[in-house]
Amino acid sequence: MFELTTEYIQKDIADSSLIFQRGARLYREGVYNCTEMDEAHGAFVYEIDGNFGDYTTRVRLLADGVQTACDCPYPGKGCKHTVGVLLDVMHRQNLKKSAQVQSLASAVPADDFLTPDEIRAQAISDRQQKARKEPFTALMGDMLKGEHIVETPRKRRYRVTLHDPHTGAGHCSCPDFLTNCLGTCKHLIYLSEIVKKDKKMVARLSQERFPFVDIYWDSVRDQPRMFCERPESEIADIRPVLDACFSRQGDFIAEDLTDIMPLMECATDHKRLRIQESVIQQTDRYLMAQELTQLSQSGMPELSFLKTRLYPYQEAGVRFALYRPAALIGDQMGLGKTLQAIAAAILKKEVFGFGKILVITMASLKEQWKREIERFSTEKAVVVSGPAQERRRIYRDDDSLFKITNYETVLRDSGIISSFEPDLIILDEAQRIKNFETKTAETIKALPRRHALVLTGTPLENKLEDVYSIVQFLDPTLLTPLWRFAADYFMLSRSRKGKILGYRNLDKLHDKLLPIVIRRRREEVLDDLPEEVTNTYFIDLDPRQQQIHSGFAQRLLPLIHKKFLTPMDIRRIQELLLCMRRVCDSTYLIDRETQISPKLQELSPILEELVIANGRKVVIFSEWTTMTFLIARQLSNLGIPFVELTGKVPVSKRQALIDAFTHQPDCKVFLSTDAGGVGLNLQAGDCVINFDLPWNPARLNQRIGRVSRIGQKSSHVHVINLVAKNSIEEKILAGIQMKTDVFKGVFDGGQDVVEFSSEKRAALLSRLREMVEDVPAVPPPDARPSEDIPEDTPHFLNPEILGYSESVEAESATVSMPGSSPERYQPELPIAETTVPYDVEESEGGSEAFESVSGESGASASQAHPILSQPPEKVEAMLNAGMQFIGGLLEMAAGKPLGLSGVAAPMVQVDRERGEVTLKFRLPSLG
Repeated sequence: MFELTTEYIQKDIADSSLIFQRGARLYREGVYNCTEMDEAHGAFVYEIDGNFGDYTTRVRLLADGVQTACDCPYPGKGCKHTVGVLLDVMHRQNLKKSAQVQSLASAVPADDFLTPDEIRAQAISDRQQKARKEPFTALMGDMLKGEHIVETPRKRRYRVTLHDPHTGAGHCSCPDFLTNCLGTCKHLIYLSEIVKKDKKMVARLSQERFPFVDIYWDSVRDQPRMFCERPESEIADIRPVLDACFSRQGDFIAEDLTDIMPLMECATDHKRLRIQESVIQQTDRYLMAQELTQLSQSGMPELSFLKTRLYPYQEAGVRFALYRPAALIGDQMGLGKTLQAIAAAILKKEVFGFGKILVITMASLKEQWKREIERFSTEKAVVVSGPAQERRRIYRDDDSLFKITNYETVLRDSGIISSFEPDLIILDEAQRIKNFETKTAETIKALPRRHALVLTGTPLENKLEDVYSIVQFLDPTLLTPLWRFAADYFMLSRSRKGKILGYRNLDKLHDKLLPIVIRRRREEVLDDLPEEVTNTYFIDLDPRQQQIHSGFAQRLLPLIHKKFLTPMDIRRIQELLLCMRRVCDSTYLIDRETQISPKLQELSPILEELVIANGRKVVIFSEWTTMTFLIARQLSNLGIPFVELTGKVPVSKRQALIDAFTHQPDCKVFLSTDAGGVGLNLQAGDCVINFDLPWNPARLNQRIGRVSRIGQKSSHVHVINLVAKNSIEEKILAGIQMKTDVFKGVFDGGQDVVEFSSEKRAALLSRLREMVEDVPAVPPPDARPSEDIPEDTPHFLNPEILGYSESVEAESATVSMPGSSPERYQPELPIAETTVPYDVEESEGGSEAFESVSGESGASASQAHPILSQPPEKVEAMLNAGMQFIGGLLEMAAGKPLGLSGVAAPMVQVDRERGEVTLKFRLPSLG
């Protein structure tokens, strides 16, 4: 049997969008009755209470469509009565098929949760209590039946109009009355109680007649309403216009909201006719919606201004957002929501003349927004930063189309932004306003805007309270009032006030959100996606991190300004650059005492979206085992099961970890050092997070290559780079293009000595000087031993997969430190006194891969002295280089070279069988 959807009814049934809107209103008002129903055969008969009579509408659900018939005078098939009836049939289908509703209903007895009528009564009771408790001030008008002012404790004033104080009938200009669908508010209740308690006022009421014809917005019926007590003789001249729109009981009977326009023209000349501002605002909104509908039929303008080509699903997202005053793009992470928003914003500039666009995002993403705007378009963007005076100047004087700020700054700049009056507000990472009770959410929603666009990759169906808050920013009337939202979708406990026992009618909510929400999942658009999509998050260093980072940079300056670089200079440069990179990850990698890591803070929401919300499998790379130790704690706090691969895991045991990641549905994260970057197949994952970037681009490609699956539809890989802003990592990302020998000799430990030509040396030093800022020095702390993940860490799967005795190598001694978990002991080697060790990792091809790690690495390593831990030929070459250096110094002092004893041979020789090192040379006479 055919399953109805809102999209099908709107596009294939309704003759126009206007007809669909009228049918939706008819459905909401419920002016129909299902007289016959045969669910088994999909047959329904409805009686409709029409404006000019009663009509019968028949519906039959077939295997591939719908048959409809209505006896109303409308000439087409898709009349508003048919639309309203089909929406009700769809609602019945959703109730029947909703497994979630059925399971909740079976788990929770019906008597345990509130009915919709009880929730409504509770909402009125709450307003009655506030009316009695809050210290309002009433400024009474000339007549009791008429207009008055109520002032709140915060000095806000609202106009309260009393029609009948005895019943509390009337209306108020406050936002709550206009949206709560209760027909009352705390200000109206407060004023009515004042009149009823005063006997003199009660006596006056019998002598008063309401002074004018009052046209106001009735939120209960979601349409205008009329109240009139004037005699016919006083309004005879406008009676024909009134009768065209309202019945004698005050009900709105016109076919269209625009039919009230002649009445508005009369109100300008007739003193006894007053149309409230709320009616004018709703009419303007209705007219704007009609205008946008007409514009949307003209198609989307060309995207020639973009410096890239959008994928088909991205074009659909831009088209969806362009002609809507409010839209939400809810695509999963990695599908290019930012680019869609940029394109839609620039098109809105062309179509609507927008000149002021405000982007509100996370602090770590401000620079990324600026880069992408200027990379993909010719428009200018400016990040709003600096002291308050500078931020005010940017809003007032900067001519960039895009102003980019972050949530925290908006709290301070709400007044400035209100004066700025943005045309469009783009809200990125909208989970920041999911809690509608927070100050951030309240401030954001109060900002003025003509259009709004929200970006969030978090599914909307997980927590309905979040949905309500986000949609309030987009369209404050769509899901309001809160009590009705709760009555429709929540199962509220009768015994515990505010306790949510479950959700219901989720399909109905999804359909209600369709006009403003577009969401595509990754698997739906795989054919459109490239093989690799990369997102880079630029994260501000904490001031304490920045201080340590600058200190290492300052110590590097004397070395890079030397005319000649010795092997020891190269080593020292390696050490300092390594420390600069480590502190970008966390200060814990430097001192083992403090744990300052904005990167780890940024990692949590990324994992919540990718893993918890969307169930994707993720591979996280870091160069250092201590960093994987910290990430593991984060994963445990989030409740995400994971496995870890470092060089300490024997090659023979690694496949077990890969199999667990591949075949266990609950194992969502593969946490790895670069030991997992070579020769492994991690095809179960589709996302790579580089917690830190390696120097060598080849190493980065190896990481991504472990996940990339060639020749399959699922070959799309999402790469996320976490980069510390204004640090050495940003320079690495910008690309240090050096020859292979420089990479191996300086950064990857492949060669101990690199013979630089003058040109090469100048290029290297120039690059290093660009990376290092001239800042005050901070003494570097000592290097500490790396930390392993304790085997009893929650959600750490290695122990059960490998067995407790197999998770580490035998040569690593375990010591118990007071107040801490067991850790591997390594000799503490002060940075100022030792060289950098080179750990050896056996790849699947049998070759050796060297990585500069300063005592801490994902590769397996000997725990002996860093020089003696190397292969014999490496030790021999290293010592010979050192002797050549010493010989040069002696030659400068004595004027004679350091000679060899006997035949020509290396000064240093290593006996591999006996493990002996021999030095042979002739010391020249210094006399």
